[in-house]
Amino acid sequence: MQGVLHPLFVHLHIALLLMAFITMYYWLFKGLATSIFENRIYSLARLNTAAGLFFVVLSMIVGVRDGLTGSVASFDSPLGTWLYVKATLATVIVIVYGAFLWLSRKKPQYLQEDPKIMFWCLATQLVGMMLVIAVTMLGTMLVYYPHALRRLGG
Repeated sequence: MQGVLHPLFVHLHIALLLMAFITMYYWLFKGLATSIFENRIYSLARLNTAAGLFFVVLSMIVGVRDGLTGSVASFDSPLGTWLYVKATLATVIVIVYGAFLWLSRKKPQYLQEDPKIMFWCLATQLVGMMLVIAVTMLGTMLVYYPHALRRLGG
């Protein structure tokens, strides 16, 4: 069962949120290059973000369970500090992508018609992707390089 849950709860949200990021910026650059901002591309970015956010929440639930059982590291182990950091960053991911979904639903018929909302949608996608990269790197370090994290203070 662990062989199925890990890719579903960990890798799937990374893929979906990366796809949302790429799609959102593809929408922007294609629109700037051609003056045609396609709503269907933007809608795909929203769909990927919503699905990715769903799987982030599932990943957090499984991560807390794993942190309590100590399958990789437990919250009360020397690496527990890093689990708290990872949980905090994951919570910020939920907030950032939640903000994207909330802001993007407030758009006029076309997102490019409101530069303020468009800016915040693009910014939340960028910040969200940076957070996903940070959490992914931290998760990789916890699994494959715990000795390096112990040296950093965990």
